[in-house]
Amino acid sequence: MFENEQEMQLELSKYAREFGGLSELIQEHEFDKGNSLEEDIIIDSYKYCLESLYETVLISEDENISMFDKEQLKPDFLLFDPGFEKFVIVELKNAKSATRQAGTELGAYSNAIKTHFPMIADSDITFIVISSVWPTLLKNYLFNEIFWRKKKVLCLQPVVEEDNSIGLECFPPDQLFNKKIKTNFNRCSFSGMQYCIYGKGIYSGEAIDALDNNIERVKSAFERIIRKSQQNNSHGFAFLWKDLRQGSIARYSVTFVDINPFEKYHKDVIEIENNFSERLYRCLSEHEVTGTTGTTIDSMRNGDYFLDGIANPSPEHSLPWERLKGYMIEASELIAFKSWGVIADFHEEYLADLYKETNNDFKYDDPEIGLMFTESIIQK
Repeated sequence: MFENEQEMQLELSKYAREFGGLSELIQEHEFDKGNSLEEDIIIDSYKYCLESLYETVLISEDENISMFDKEQLKPDFLLFDPGFEKFVIVELKNAKSATRQAGTELGAYSNAIKTHFPMIADSDITFIVISSVWPTLLKNYLFNEIFWRKKKVLCLQPVVEEDNSIGLECFPPDQLFNKKIKTNFNRCSFSGMQYCIYGKGIYSGEAIDALDNNIERVKSAFERIIRKSQQNNSHGFAFLWKDLRQGSIARYSVTFVDINPFEKYHKDVIEIENNFSERLYRCLSEHEVTGTTGTTIDSMRNGDYFLDGIANPSPEHSLPWERLKGYMIEASELIAFKSWGVIADFHEEYLADLYKETNNDFKYDDPEIGLMFTESIIQK
C-alpha cells in the first residue's frame, strides 16, 4: 500500500495534526466478548487506547523526545490526549525487516516520557502500532506486552476505502496470538515456598499467643507480600493460613506460588526446539532449577516489614505447588487467598462465573474458593 514508512507517515501526518486526530481514519468496530482470556485482555487494551484517540494534540513528529541531547529517540508521532491526560506513542511499520526494532523502540520511547514525568503510571502511556505486515516476531512481542506485561497497545493496519482514501482498521485481536497455544497450566506450572512466621521466642507458649494477638499485623504482612509481587510483575497466588498441628512452632504461614518460568524445560514436558534450547536445558538441568527465582524470594521477604518485633519469618521449602498444597491443607485453618498478574485475571473470570451460576455472595479472598479455583486451572 505504501512504498515505505516515510510515505505512510506523510499520509497519516495530515490527520495527526487535525482535531480528532487518527480517530477519523479508524473504521467502526464492535468488540464482543472474546473466546478466551487472552482475547479478552487484548480487546480491553484496544478499547482503552481507542478512547484516547478522539481528541488528541500532536506534540512531535519524528523528533527527538529525549531529555538528553546525545540520545536520539524519535517516535513517528507523540500525541497527547487532554481529555484523559494520557500520552499516545504512534509507531509505524511497513516492512518485515523493520519489525525487529519495534520492542526496543516502544520501550525506549516510554522510558523517555518517564524521564520527563517519573511519577506517571504505565497505563497513562499508550501505544499505537500501525503496520502493513504482521510477522510472527511482531505479533509475539505485542502479545507479550499486552497479556503478560499489561501494556496498553492498539494494533492497526492501513486499508483502502471504497473512495480510494486511506483508512485504518483494528488488527483482529484473535490473530495476535496462536489460538492453538492457549494459556494452560499443569502440575509443573507453579512452584514456590512456604513463608513460615515464627513468633519471637518460638519455644514458649507466649510467642504463639503473641502472634494470635497480632493477627492484623500478620494479615498486613500478607497484603504487603502480594503488593510487592504485583510490583515485580510476576504472576501467581498465595494462601495465608494458621497451622493447627500440635507442637508447630510456625503459628502462621503464607504458601506463596509463582508461575514456574522454567516449566517447559521440566523433564515431564520438555521441548527442545533448537541448539540453543538444548544449551538452556543442559544448564537448567545441571543446576536442578525449581522455578523459585529471586523475584519469588524478594516478594516474600517484604512481609518482614510489618512483623519486626513480634516474629522471625523465613521462606522455606522450595517445592512444586502440589507438594506445598499437600502440607498446607493437611492440618490448617485457611484465612485468605490472593492472586496477582495474569492469575488474578483467571481468578476474577472464575469468580464472575461462580457468582452467575450460584447467585451466592462469596468473598473475593475466600480461601476455599481460591483452592477450588487453583484446581480448576491446573490440567490433570
